[in-house]
Amino acid sequence: MLGISVYAGMDNSIEEIIEYLNKAHKFGIQTLFTSAHIPETNENFLNDLRILLEESSRLGFTTIIDISKNYFEKLDMNKYKIDYLRLDYGFTLEEAAKMTNECDFGITVNATTFTTEDIEKFIGFGGKIEKINACHNFYPRKDTGISEELFIKRNKIFKKYGIKTMAFVPSQDGKRGPVYEGLPTLEKHRDLPPIVSSQHLLKLGIDFVVIGDAIASDEELKSLNVIENDINIIPIKLNENLSEVELKLLNSVHTNRMDPGEYAIRSQESRLIKEGQIIPNNNLFPRSKYSVTIDNERYKRYEGELQILKKDLPVDERVNVVGDVKFGDVIIDLLRPGEKFKFYTMGD
Repeated sequence: MLGISVYAGMDNSIEEIIEYLNKAHKFGIQTLFTSAHIPETNENFLNDLRILLEESSRLGFTTIIDISKNYFEKLDMNKYKIDYLRLDYGFTLEEAAKMTNECDFGITVNATTFTTEDIEKFIGFGGKIEKINACHNFYPRKDTGISEELFIKRNKIFKKYGIKTMAFVPSQDGKRGPVYEGLPTLEKHRDLPPIVSSQHLLKLGIDFVVIGDAIASDEELKSLNVIENDINIIPIKLNENLSEVELKLLNSVHTNRMDPGEYAIRSQESRLIKEGQIIPNNNLFPRSKYSVTIDNERYKRYEGELQILKKDLPVDERVNVVGDVKFGDVIIDLLRPGEKFKFYTMGD
């Protein structure tokens, strides 16, 4: 499930926040994260928070609010449709366990710091394990996001107990202050578009992916809407002067062959679905790693073969270089034999 974040009392007015919530809702986004625990908020924070919670309730978002004990005591949680409280400073495990028995909302724990011992203590206090999920931190300062290895290790703890997990990806257009360097969980996602980083997290087994920054662009929201469960969506930058035959191949769904080459991902069906002649074009370009190529008529029986290169290869006049997918590297590197993939032209 994919979601967005908004923050009261920060860079955006409450009017901008309400407009963004409605826009995201129209794009099919159903999960909302917000926080009542940001030290840089302004004097409008508490009033704006109440308004945005009312609007999220009206729109039917699944709402998760990061909250400290101080603000928990200031807000009437029963007044709003809040689905999960992400407990921050001031709450004990015993208090969290008690909430799962007495409150309608669920509890979100910190996936980056919550341990197996904490889970066992929570259960020992009578906590309902089915009413909790786990949310990773995001990291505003550049170079401080966690590694993929640690991320996988932490998630295994929660999967063992059947606890769903959530993590953040950054926007490349609407970065949140005060640092404005993106809000990713994984450091390797900091400069990647959400369509790529979101799919990467889903491939790693995460249950909920949320854009940590506010406010994401229309293009970013639109791109999230094209993500599919069984097809890898790979953003592509197309070269100029492509033929209609090439464009039709690029707009088709492809399958990574069960016997992919060492140096290239090969489309299983591209030669079979080719409709027309592939004339030599863009065939004197360097074939760099993550280039997308289509073999032209000079390659005889291989005419129409579509590949994504895994390493740099020399120029070949029999091969047309039709695009570049380097921004999708984390998806491509995890593409397994037999998996389907499709290209997505950013900005279309």
